[in-house]
Amino acid sequence: MATLFSRAIIRAVIMILKNNLKPWLQNLLTSFLSVLPIVLVVLVLYFSGRDSNFCLSKDLGDNGYPNELISFLICSLVVAFGLGLFSIGVEQSLSHIGNIIGGHLTKKQNMWLFVILTFVIGCLITIAEPDLVILANETGMNQLVLILTICVGVGLFLVLGTLRIIFQVDLSLVFLAVYGLAFIITNLATPGLIPLAFDAGGVATGPVTIPFILAFGAGVAASREGSHSGSDDFGLSALATVGPIIAILMLAVFYSSSKISYEVPSIVLKFNPALYGASFSSSLWNVFLGVGPVALFFIIYDLVFLHLGKKDLIKIFVGLIFCYVGLVLFLGAVQIGFSSVAQSIGNSLGNSSGLPLAILIGAVFGCFAVLAEPAVGVLVTQIQTVSEGTIKKSGFLTINAISIAVAVALSVIRAYYQFSIMWYFVPGYILALGLTFLVPKIYSSIAFDAGTVASGPMATSFTMPFIIGFAYACYESAGLSDAALKNAVYEDAFGVISMISLMPLIVVQLAGLYAGIKRNVIYSKARKRILEPDDDQIIHFGGEGVS
Repeated sequence: MATLFSRAIIRAVIMILKNNLKPWLQNLLTSFLSVLPIVLVVLVLYFSGRDSNFCLSKDLGDNGYPNELISFLICSLVVAFGLGLFSIGVEQSLSHIGNIIGGHLTKKQNMWLFVILTFVIGCLITIAEPDLVILANETGMNQLVLILTICVGVGLFLVLGTLRIIFQVDLSLVFLAVYGLAFIITNLATPGLIPLAFDAGGVATGPVTIPFILAFGAGVAASREGSHSGSDDFGLSALATVGPIIAILMLAVFYSSSKISYEVPSIVLKFNPALYGASFSSSLWNVFLGVGPVALFFIIYDLVFLHLGKKDLIKIFVGLIFCYVGLVLFLGAVQIGFSSVAQSIGNSLGNSSGLPLAILIGAVFGCFAVLAEPAVGVLVTQIQTVSEGTIKKSGFLTINAISIAVAVALSVIRAYYQFSIMWYFVPGYILALGLTFLVPKIYSSIAFDAGTVASGPMATSFTMPFIIGFAYACYESAGLSDAALKNAVYEDAFGVISMISLMPLIVVQLAGLYAGIKRNVIYSKARKRILEPDDDQIIHFGGEGVS
């Protein structure tokens, strides 16, 4: 019996490989191309000698080879390969699971079961998010407290978002209420932890949570009669982002910054096989703790409710294996190669007081990092599908990349001049929330989701260390004490992820406003032409008794 089952699994795996080999190779190629621009920018900085630590003149080892450069290039290849494997796995596992469970729970019409299981799903899928591990390593807070708080926030607001779809509550009003609540709590929270709270919202929705939540929301919307086509497919991940913000802000009301022991992560640039082995070993366990509960939950849910066929189950679990291996490779390479290089480059620019160059390089990193985000590809594909091709992938990616470049540039300016992030947040969110009442609903939903997907693992592992390195060097040159330096890093260096989440809210909605105005102008000109007296006109009569 066991032999027959093993043979069935092998045949199913071979069939999956045969049917999906070409799209898988395309996914891998896309991942390599998306990481390539960041690599090229780093190479230019390396050979120009701008960074005194990460440059050819200092890097030549005993064998005459540039070890630091080799380390970075190896990590870049592993990051790209890991992202490619992960994107392959997402399409046939997490997205599929989210769509099936979302649709099935809605059809069960048991509200208590729906609420409880949606909350559990939100918590479990967030634990699997690799961004949380990266963020936790960057902070001085207790990692378990930070991660559990964020998970509870996502679970609660995933419930809120799905209930909004079911009961057809206006998304603009919900956003206005929850962000209003968040800003009220900021007046009570420890100031130094406010940027971290908003960063937690962006980090919580990354390559694991976004595909699942997008598919889960689409499944709920498709199963709900009277759901607004298109607009209800989006917005769920954006609401899930607000949950961690409010949860961390509530924690910050009772959590003093004096309890945090912040230390800037050390910069390790040398090629060191021992460090690589330790990093990948740690990733093996961390990713298992994340993906394992999701897989276990799905097995139990299928046994109790779904009873899927053998082929579907094998396909899903092969996808989960791809997700697991891809995330292990990605996290291991990012922690050793990417983050250290980004922090070193930022540190060198801060020491040399190169603000204009830091703004330019930060903008370039932000622009290219968003193109490498795996969840961005998932979102733009769904946008083009739901909009029936009226919103093109290329145009949306361009708008999103420009907005992220502006966000990182503004974060560099704030880190240099050391002013409160609320100077950005207050006018930014007022404008973003105000636009939700002016633009078509689908643009508002897409805009808020675009902000969540942009702040993924590439932003957390590359852009954030760049800003931290830049800010830390600026503060050291100013002669700040250790205690003041710790507070300054929390208040001014953190916040870049939340800025990356904010800018697409504004830019995408402005694009939607422009598209709406342009469409109205075209319609107005068409109506004027029809009403001109000398035009030939065809008038259609209809109604009862008219044939």
